[in-house]
Amino acid sequence: MKTFIIFLSYTIILLLYFPSCKDFTLRKKKSDNSIKLSKIKTISFNNYTNESIQYTYKQIYKLKKIKNNLMLANIYFQMGHYYLNKNRSDSAFYYFNHAKEAFSIDNNSNNNNNIFIGKSLINMAIIQANEGDYIGSEETAVEALKYIKNSQNNTSLSAVYNCLAISKTEQKDYDQAIKYYNLALNFSTNKISEINIKNNGAVVNIKAGNYNNAIQILTNLSKDPFINNRPLLQARITDNLAYAKWLFNSNYKADKDFYQALEIRKKAFDTIGQIANHYHLSEYFEKTSIKKAIFHANKMYDIALKLGNIDDQLAAMQKIILLDTPSTHEKNYFNAYIKLSDKINLKRTQAKNQFALIRYEVERNKEENALLKAENAQKNYLLLKQKVMFGSATCLTILILILLIFWYRRRKAKFRQEKIEEVHRTKLKYSKKIHDEVANGIYFLMVQLENNSDAKPTKIIDELEILYHKSRDISHDAEFKIDSKEEFSITLRNMIKPYGAKNTRIILIGNEPHIWENISDDKKEEIYYILKELMTNMKKHSQADIVTLKFKNEDSIISIEYSDNGVGLAGSGGIPNKDLKDIKDRLNPIQGSFFIDHEKKIGLAIKIIISI
Repeated sequence: MKTFIIFLSYTIILLLYFPSCKDFTLRKKKSDNSIKLSKIKTISFNNYTNESIQYTYKQIYKLKKIKNNLMLANIYFQMGHYYLNKNRSDSAFYYFNHAKEAFSIDNNSNNNNNIFIGKSLINMAIIQANEGDYIGSEETAVEALKYIKNSQNNTSLSAVYNCLAISKTEQKDYDQAIKYYNLALNFSTNKISEINIKNNGAVVNIKAGNYNNAIQILTNLSKDPFINNRPLLQARITDNLAYAKWLFNSNYKADKDFYQALEIRKKAFDTIGQIANHYHLSEYFEKTSIKKAIFHANKMYDIALKLGNIDDQLAAMQKIILLDTPSTHEKNYFNAYIKLSDKINLKRTQAKNQFALIRYEVERNKEENALLKAENAQKNYLLLKQKVMFGSATCLTILILILLIFWYRRRKAKFRQEKIEEVHRTKLKYSKKIHDEVANGIYFLMVQLENNSDAKPTKIIDELEILYHKSRDISHDAEFKIDSKEEFSITLRNMIKPYGAKNTRIILIGNEPHIWENISDDKKEEIYYILKELMTNMKKHSQADIVTLKFKNEDSIISIEYSDNGVGLAGSGGIPNKDLKDIKDRLNPIQGSFFIDHEKKIGLAIKIIISI
């Protein structure tokens, strides 16, 4: 009888639970798409064969290696259903527990994962109740409720409350069982599950002695048109209603209804339902026909023995022992009853220990994995630290090498540029010397001859000899130096004076000895050649008849203002750019610069500034 009640409850849970297979299939497809593992496929538990089971074991091994917890959880979930349908409760419990753990690892507060964790726990609770571990079943069902209570998944909520009702019924806590059946009914999602839950609730009311409640519930169910074409539902409700009425009124003739339900069940091969029918008939005939009561108890025992339902075997034996006359046959039944009772108690103890061991092993593995992860994390940290240090040292070495190469190339380029500049300066130096000391010297001699027809040949010879020595000194890289014994103002005046002629008047202003004090010989030499360059260019190009040179020494600055009334830079004979560049090149080394007065309409005006 107890097995029949549990069977009915499981039927309800499976009816409530099968819609989740569709949900699972959709979830699996999404998972397949997201992880893109085309070579790994899951198989529906309805299609499992021996070959596909072996294939699935291989897939589990692969998924463990790549740590794909989501797909691994889906496969565990399918395998749990497969073994549940095969009545291999230990294997089913093992895989549902692994599914729950795998879903938990990949959870991240995912609501869908919470639902599947809850569904895994519900199946585990069902298995525990089926094996007689009612307290363990209740604990597991309560844990499942934590995951699904906020999910709006009515199918799962109805299933978990139905499972809690079973556990409370078997613990004889009928008030709590009825409460849970009512909650299961509130969340029922289809008509068949609704009728089965109401029927189970009526059975609990019968056990609790609430016959009126049971009769009212079952009478309403018997009038529901939904059961007209469903003979098994009709037989179940008819049998329970007759049993409730007979318990409420011992004079009620219930045998006709009992036999009607039994015939329906025989035609439908409902062997578990027949056990309940024979139990009710045996009880019914206890006071009116001992022979019939024993007959139905024996029938109940034979069917329970074939199905392996130990609880129903015990119940049938108990009936036979109580009803049969004292005999050897009764003793045999009594001995068998004692052995079977011991066997069922041992089996349930083993089941409890087995389920506890499975969960303990999983928890221990979790702890070991956590320790292993911590060790691996430490190793990875040390390895990463070594890699970072090695990488940093390598990068630093490479950086230093790059900097050294860059520095070496830059230094090499600098030396090359310095050599080029040195060659250029040397060329410039000698070209300037030739230009300033020889070419300008010859031109200066020509000016003297032109402006002074009375010049003595000896003086000209002396001048030519000086030019000869200068050119020879240049070839020997000798520096021309201005005579430092003579006042620089006199040297300048003597150099400028010959450029004056009958048609050209040169005016010197401020060329006094004191303004050239504290000025280095190098700067004096450059000033000398700059002014000689200007006077030569004036004579060649300007066509000026008045030239003015004004000298000043103020605030550590020497300023020289040159002006003439010639044709200026715009004229056809203006100063060439090369000559201006030569002046600039001479001024740069002595911290000097020059400015041209472009607003001057007649002639040329240049101001030279040199820092002392």
